[in-house]
Amino acid sequence: MTAEAAQIRKKFLKLAKILHPDVFGKTTEEKEMATKYFSKMVSPAYQLLNSDRERGEYLATLRMFAQSKKQKEETPALSFEIAQKLYRLPHEITYKQFVEQVAPKQYENLDSILEYTATLSELNLVYMLTQPSPSFTSGSSVATSSPTVNQEVSPTPKPPTQSPALRNLNMAELFISKKQWTDALKELLTAEKLDPNNAKVYALRGLVQTNQNLAAIAKSSFQKALKLDPNEPTALKYINQVNAPKTPEKPPEKKGGLFGGWGKK
Repeated sequence: MTAEAAQIRKKFLKLAKILHPDVFGKTTEEKEMATKYFSKMVSPAYQLLNSDRERGEYLATLRMFAQSKKQKEETPALSFEIAQKLYRLPHEITYKQFVEQVAPKQYENLDSILEYTATLSELNLVYMLTQPSPSFTSGSSVATSSPTVNQEVSPTPKPPTQSPALRNLNMAELFISKKQWTDALKELLTAEKLDPNNAKVYALRGLVQTNQNLAAIAKSSFQKALKLDPNEPTALKYINQVNAPKTPEKPPEKKGGLFGGWGKK
């Protein structure tokens, strides 16, 4: 609940790598399961949390839910000991410590993902119910104000439409940041098959090709990106680099040896 935007993105990229179907040693069944967890849980959650507006509306709904429970003075039914302990001794620092204990284990093993997810959910529930004015980080700002009783709160927002190539795009960006151009290009070629009308796919491909000294091919990729989206930021930023004409090299000056050009016919 209190994670910063940078922390959320870092964890998302880490999970994208952990749950990637090409991870060595996974069986076919495990690859399918990992893909489902990523597409059904991790990716939709990141899409919501990565948008200030979507996350703000979602957290406002959670606050109203917590207020309703408090007004009814209902005692939550907690299944996990760590959540029960937090309920007995509630504090924001303790909440963060308990989350930091559980979160790293959440995706260590495919068979225990749901158990640790449920544990984190209970910790979040206790945090909402026990803090008089819980602070939630929304994007780059912290939202601490609670809505008044008469304040109109939007219903839980629908997750925004996501690209079927989202995993590949994020993995490509990760490889690009490490200058692993071949691995990045592999992810982008897969992304193109999954989402052929995504301008970002071609923009990132152009960036990779630029760094592979393939200027003509990179230019074509940037042009395709801008045809799909004239405002695609990566394509706009780098297309001038491949458009710039190269300064022709001057031919070496001819010399005629010790006596210049004398004696030549």
